[in-house]
Amino acid sequence: MAKVIKMTEQEIDTLRDEFVEALRKTKMSDGKISYTKDFGKIEKRATLLYTEIAWLKQCMLVNEFDKEVAWHGVAVRGEEPCEYIIEDILVYPQEVTGATVNTDQECYQTWLYKHPDEIFNNIRMQGHSHVNMGTSPSAVDTTLYESFLSQLNDTMFYVFSIWNKRGERTIKIYDLAENTLFETADVDLRIIDNDLGFGSFIDDAKDMVKTKTYTPPATTQYKGGSQVPVAKDPYAYGYRKGTKKKAASGDKYHYNNYNNWYSEDWYD
Repeated sequence: MAKVIKMTEQEIDTLRDEFVEALRKTKMSDGKISYTKDFGKIEKRATLLYTEIAWLKQCMLVNEFDKEVAWHGVAVRGEEPCEYIIEDILVYPQEVTGATVNTDQECYQTWLYKHPDEIFNNIRMQGHSHVNMGTSPSAVDTTLYESFLSQLNDTMFYVFSIWNKRGERTIKIYDLAENTLFETADVDLRIIDNDLGFGSFIDDAKDMVKTKTYTPPATTQYKGGSQVPVAKDPYAYGYRKGTKKKAASGDKYHYNNYNNWYSEDWYD
C-alpha cells in the first residue's frame, strides 16, 4: 500500500509529543536510544501509462544489452489523479558493467542541458536494468533516488524503475503534490494505444487465447456392487486406516480400480 512521503506540521507536533513521552519511559541498558514510528499505509493507487514508442524503447534496452543500462523518461501527469504518462525514453551518457551504471557529471550535464524546455522540464523518470538479477534497489540506487528527490519541489513527481530480462520490475513513484509514495504493488501499468496499435493487438490476442481449466476425476472404488467416490489416503492400499500396519489376513478385502488391495475396516 502507498505511503506518506513527508509529515505535516500537525504530524510533527504529535510526533514530538510521542517522542518526549517515550523518552520519559525509556530505561537504557546500553546507553543508546532507538525510536521508530510507523505512519501507516494509504488506500490509494497510481496508474503508470507508457506510450507505445516509450514502452518498446524500454523493452529493447532491457533485452538487447547484456550489461546494465540506464535511461530517463519524459513524463507528465495524466488527466486523472495519480496518473503518470511516460511519453518517451532517452538514454544518457554512461559507463556500465554487468552490475553498475556510472556517469561523468560534466558529460551528463552537457547532454541534459541540450534538450529544449518541453523535454528538459519533463525528465521525471529514471530507469535502469538489472539484467538477470532481481530488481530490488541497491544502496547505490537508493542514494541516487535521494539525490533526485532533493531537487524536487512540492508540486513535482518522479518515477524510478528497475527491470530485468525476466520481466520483473520494481517501481517507485514519489508524488510530492499528493504527499504519497507509490510502490510496485500500488501501481497499475498500462500502454497507451496510439499510432502503432500495439495495445489493440494485445487486447485482441487476449480475447483469442483462453486458459484451459482441468478438474481431476474423483477416485472411485466398488463397494456393495456400486461405485462410490473416495478421497485418496496414504494408507488406502493394503493397510489399515491411520496406521502403516498391514491388514490382518482374516479381514475382508475389496479390489479397487488401481489394482491394489485395501481393507474394509480402512474404508469404514
